[in-house]
Amino acid sequence: MANEIMDRNNLMKNFFNNDGWMNNFPSIFEDNLMEDSSLKTDIKESDKDYEVHVDMPAFDKKNIDINYQNDVLTVSGRRDSFNDHNDENGDMIMSERSSGRFMRQYHLPAADVKNIKATYDNGVLKVVLPKLEKETPSQHHIDID
Repeated sequence: MANEIMDRNNLMKNFFNNDGWMNNFPSIFEDNLMEDSSLKTDIKESDKDYEVHVDMPAFDKKNIDINYQNDVLTVSGRRDSFNDHNDENGDMIMSERSSGRFMRQYHLPAADVKNIKATYDNGVLKVVLPKLEKETPSQHHIDID
């Protein structure tokens, strides 16, 4: 599972960074991809569930949206502008923090939609997606031809 997720994340990055025709386009494509990957994520998988941890520092909980549809978990949010960017005295010599809309998607199949839980604490979003239990019949009748 981890390799599949990593392959999907690298697909677009490799597409835009290869030696092909995309090298002639401006770097705005790469900038947009970097913006999406700014939500650093850890994903654990066990027999019972998926556990997703997404770094979302300085997000207000009310500006975070989580959706699960067609085996895809979508995490999106909006981080408002930082007030200290407007420095009246010109004292700011560097500013790296960004604001705006962010989104990441993760392919996590067969989650139990009714039991997905999410928490947000100290800038980290934690989403636990229990897996659907596979029904394993204890008995199977075999017809004779």
